[in-house]
Amino acid sequence: MVVYVVIREDQNEHGFVDTSIDGLFRTQQEADAFVDECTGEARAEGLRLEDDYPGDWDVYWKVEQHTVD
Repeated sequence: MVVYVVIREDQNEHGFVDTSIDGLFRTQQEADAFVDECTGEARAEGLRLEDDYPGDWDVYWKVEQHTVD
């Protein structure tokens, strides 16, 4: 079985990154939709996203595919 893990990374003003699992999904499409929703909300809150501010960002999401036995 394959699961799609949404990873969230938050960077503080000193450059330290806190990583957490933000969700588990059965399909890539569900995971991507979740990330799109999260990034939209973050932009609305005024947070800087890694895609917009490389090297100087507040929050970042990525999707990883993992096989579960």
